[in-house]
Amino acid sequence: MQQEKNNTAKKNKHLAVLFWVLSCVCFVLIFYFSSRTRSESSLQSAFFVALLRKVFGTNFFTDFIVRKGAHLLEYAGTALMLSAAYYFSLNKNKLYLPLITASLYAVTDEIHQIIVPGRACQLRDWVIDTAGAILGIAIYYLIYSVIKRIKLKHPGEDKI
Repeated sequence: MQQEKNNTAKKNKHLAVLFWVLSCVCFVLIFYFSSRTRSESSLQSAFFVALLRKVFGTNFFTDFIVRKGAHLLEYAGTALMLSAAYYFSLNKNKLYLPLITASLYAVTDEIHQIIVPGRACQLRDWVIDTAGAILGIAIYYLIYSVIKRIKLKHPGEDKI
């Protein structure tokens, strides 16, 4: 019994480190994308804009979806990684922690964009980023719930 607890604690520690590293990778990627000037950012998203323009036509809406969709997805992924990092660090779900962390990082991201040419600090972007974090946490909790349900049906197998 004690050996099983030690193995689980060791596994959780390794998973915590993994998810913290992945969370930091997400932070670095967000910082990198935010460091791009408006024209550089537009070039990066050109493929997706062209694809949406074929479907919806050329209008503000298609550009808006790509640019703001990127914000949403960046923060969804970040919050998903943070949720797992906090879970394996604390051995319990504290879903407000990844939300606070991601939302505060979104604030720093918007402040950072003040000094990037062609970019701006926008409340709307922070709201979209925080909504993305909520989406990521919801996806995490869905995955967590499914795994927990499977483990309850098969109690002799390795646990989370």
